[in-house]
Amino acid sequence: MSLILHQLWWDGLETDSLHAVAILAALWLLVRPTSVGRFALMLAAEVVAVGHDLPYVGDHTLVVFVTGVAVLALLGWTLARNRRLPAPGELFDTIAPFLRVQLIIVYAAAALSKLNTDFLDPQTSCAGPMSQKIIWFDPTLLSGTWRITPSIWATVAVEIALPILLAVPRTRVIGLALGCAFHVVLALAGNVPFSAVALALYVAFLPTHTVSRLHTVLLRHRRLRSVTRTVTTPTASVLLFAVGVGLWFGAARVLGRDPWSWSDGLGGVARLAIVVMVGLAGVAFVLGRRRGGTPEYARPRSGRRLGHPILIVAVAMLLANAACPYLGLRSESTFTMFSNLRTEQGAWNHLFIPESVRIFGFQDRLVTVVATDDPALAARTSSGTELTRFELDRYLRAHPRAKVTWSEAGPDGAITRSRGPVAAAPGETFAEKLFHFKDVRPREDGDCG
Repeated sequence: MSLILHQLWWDGLETDSLHAVAILAALWLLVRPTSVGRFALMLAAEVVAVGHDLPYVGDHTLVVFVTGVAVLALLGWTLARNRRLPAPGELFDTIAPFLRVQLIIVYAAAALSKLNTDFLDPQTSCAGPMSQKIIWFDPTLLSGTWRITPSIWATVAVEIALPILLAVPRTRVIGLALGCAFHVVLALAGNVPFSAVALALYVAFLPTHTVSRLHTVLLRHRRLRSVTRTVTTPTASVLLFAVGVGLWFGAARVLGRDPWSWSDGLGGVARLAIVVMVGLAGVAFVLGRRRGGTPEYARPRSGRRLGHPILIVAVAMLLANAACPYLGLRSESTFTMFSNLRTEQGAWNHLFIPESVRIFGFQDRLVTVVATDDPALAARTSSGTELTRFELDRYLRAHPRAKVTWSEAGPDGAITRSRGPVAAAPGETFAEKLFHFKDVRPREDGDCG
């Protein structure tokens, strides 16, 4: 469901892309959600689609990508060793600690990145424009500046509290409740995709018997039992999948693939979907705790440890990605989550992490485009926006016919350079597939990244 919401929010009803294949795989899984084979197929489709988009992916999308790669590698290892795929409960028991750890890493990294002078400044903070969007149907209701300072400190407090509350079993229920409220607010403010992914990962934090008890409560009703038996048959599974695909392609035909071309946009629908998902999760949680006293917390058979080396490597990759902006390796898709963090040379703004930790020089050369005949580059660098030399080289490699004059710092002051049209340029480098750096907009421009 989170993949479908993500697709609708960012790219609409695509029908001819790799992401459309991932949506078809998600629909195929949705009609039989305990199928490990279908789950693996969906992850494989998503990994291929996101891998094709790298490095231009969102923070949460990268989390899904790493999750997919790790789980697929784990399934491959298990199949090679045991000659069979694990049962759904067995697989969940194995990966649940990993799902919990990775969300805690994302929250902790987001909280750390917000401890900078620009986010804590009401004049420049992302909390200003983000908080105004909460009342999406009439942003003027929150147009006053009174909301900005409370929004800043509430965001910092919640993002610091969440990883701590979720990491400690005894406070996990409080963390889930706080996180659900937080993600409802984020969804209303427009960050639907990250909220959808986070809520999906919250399943790994639920008390152990929540789902089984909910299942027992619901199936007490004879009519619901009859419907459940009917829709879980192989024939019904195929028919439901066909209906889902038909609705997707039919909606694309009628409404158009671009969500922003629809009369009301996708905003209200997707935000409402998140609120409904949170409501249903709350009902499930309450029903799941109806019987018994103190709830058991999710403790897979593997305990609190990650267990398998594949999952340990995946966690190390997530930690390395979170460290990238401070090390100078990349500044996009690094779990900074609308933090105003700046780690370029001369613009470093973190309160506690010193600039001396940056050991790679990709961000050391900022360039200002002085003149160009390329309209897209001219628009991108208007109003004083600077690029890293790495990103300018990437753009020029992809647009060999562009004529550009730029200024960059040299050992003896600013140097002006030019490049005219060339016949062809080499393809994308390996570094360009891995690294992506934010454009550096003037602070007063309200840059929210």
